[in-house]
Amino acid sequence: MRELELTYLNEGELSQLSLPRDDSYGHDGRTDRPNEGLDAVRLVMDESGNGNASQPLIVGAVELGDDADDVEQQIRDLYKRLCAKSSFVGYPGFDEFRKNGFHSASDPPEVVGPFLELMRVLFFRAYMVVTDRTTVPGNTEVERIEFMYTKLLSDLLIRHRDKPELLCMVEQSEGMGAIIRRLSGSATRRAHETLGKVAPLPKPKMVIVAKTDYMSVAIIDYIMSAVSRWLQANRPRSPKNWPYRAFREIEPSISLLYSFEHGRISSRREPLH
Repeated sequence: MRELELTYLNEGELSQLSLPRDDSYGHDGRTDRPNEGLDAVRLVMDESGNGNASQPLIVGAVELGDDADDVEQQIRDLYKRLCAKSSFVGYPGFDEFRKNGFHSASDPPEVVGPFLELMRVLFFRAYMVVTDRTTVPGNTEVERIEFMYTKLLSDLLIRHRDKPELLCMVEQSEGMGAIIRRLSGSATRRAHETLGKVAPLPKPKMVIVAKTDYMSVAIIDYIMSAVSRWLQANRPRSPKNWPYRAFREIEPSISLLYSFEHGRISSRREPLH
């Protein structure tokens, strides 16, 4: 079993993690081919609903293509343009946005709209596991989150088992360090159990980042926020319902949304629409 490589990087050091480019790999995730031929896969991971019993608990990952550096730059360019708007100074939520970057829970509508528009033209695939906390093992929220991270990463290791490395960018948060230190080994063991044999798997390279250091983390944050609102509204299917419209907007980029209680909710092969 490969040893865990856990790293804390700032923005300058992140610029050294560029993946190989493949000019035939497009920017529009709805039409272009998957990341065949890449030597590494880049993921951004985060959780939603932690500690809030009124919200579903979600662990998610966004898989970026070989244009991951371009995606990051486009998000940073949008951030700079929005920060430069003098008319937003003093507007509720704007000072927090300037300080902490994109965050779906606190961004004002004038930030949310442009970011969602940008997401529509970026390539990414989203994978999420969700629970209402009734069947996932664990006596504490931290234990449940660790189980879900292990499950999701193990499945992604199997999905990309022909690759040498998975570069996993995990948003920095309280208590995540200990989970991440165990995650490489636990996810690899879980993947081998699922496969029923010890087989070659990618090496997980774990990198803990802040939102302002790697702004692409905001993609999974926004996606999980839309999914959470839709689930809390009991999965409405009427266009008159705003949580449904918000979910439908991001669903084309969802490769898998899986509930531990209800099974597969949506996937690329079996979307709701």
